[in-house]
Formats: sequence, structure tokens, C-alpha cells
Amino acid sequence: MKREGVSSYMKTSMTQVEQTSSLNGSKMFFPEGIIGFETHKEYRIVSEKSKEPFFWLQSQKDSEINFIIIDPLEFKPDYKPVLSALDISALQINDIEECQCYVIVCVPQGVDQISANLLAPVMINKQKNICRQVVLQEQDYSIQHLVLDEMLKKIEDKNVSSFAQAK
Repeated sequence: MKREGVSSYMKTSMTQVEQTSSLNGSKMFFPEGIIGFETHKEYRIVSEKSKEPFFWLQSQKDSEINFIIIDPLEFKPDYKPVLSALDISALQINDIEECQCYVIVCVPQGVDQISANLLAPVMINKQKNICRQVVLQEQDYSIQHLVLDEMLKKIEDKNVSSFAQAK
């Protein structure tokens, strides 16, 4: 992934995305909303194949409310959030494996500074589409974890591994 590709992705407007996207599932319900957007309870994931692994989490109440999200395993393969009993109960799950995890991405002016909030992931019950932005307790994650260098390193490692196997 080139840095220019990420930059152009971030400049894509929601109008363009809606014209070429497919829904990545049905409506999802956040009983408590997302932190700072508590009145927005229903969302959908909007994707555009050429922009993956990034997606948009779009409010159904106001299509102007969108969050860029990514599966944290795309750039941090050792990411293992531990949910509290309250989070497990709210998500109506028995095991974290019943959830899909995303993190909200922040895109500042400088593409090199793209960060993800690893401390407050968005957890989605894959069976019931019940969602919750959880705030992890006593875990050493950042709210501004830089992702671009890790993504580039992952691609380089994959390319080196493929090259070594081809020999």
C-alpha cells in the first residue's frame, strides 16, 4: 500500500462511496450509541472494495455521521482486547469470538499520522448485530496508535515471505 493510496482514500466523499459501495451486513444497533454520539443508535458498515481494509461506520439517523473503521488485526496481529463482564452481558455473548472487532481511525492532515483508537474498540455481536464501543480497562493500548508504518511493514513482511517461499 502506497501512502498516496491511503491519502486518496481518505479524501473520498460519502456520496462517491454510496454510489459504488455494497452494504457489509444489515443494520447494527448500539443501545448506548458511540461515545460522543449517544443519540445515534443505528449504523451500517459501508465498504468500497478498492478502499479495504478501511470501512465506514455510517449513522442511519444522520448520513453525515461517519467513522472510518478497520479491523485492528490488519495492522496489529497481537491485538487481544479483554472485555469486562458488563461488556459481555451488554453484547449478549458468551465468548469474544462471537464478535467482530473494529477500531475507529483518525485521519489528521498528515497521512503519516493516521491513528486508531485501540483503547475503545467497536465490538459487534455477529449473530444479533448488537454493538458496543467498549472502553478497555487496565490494558496497555493507546487511543492514538499509529497504523500506517505497521501496515506497510506487514505488507513488506508478506512480500519477503512470499519471495522466500518461491525460491
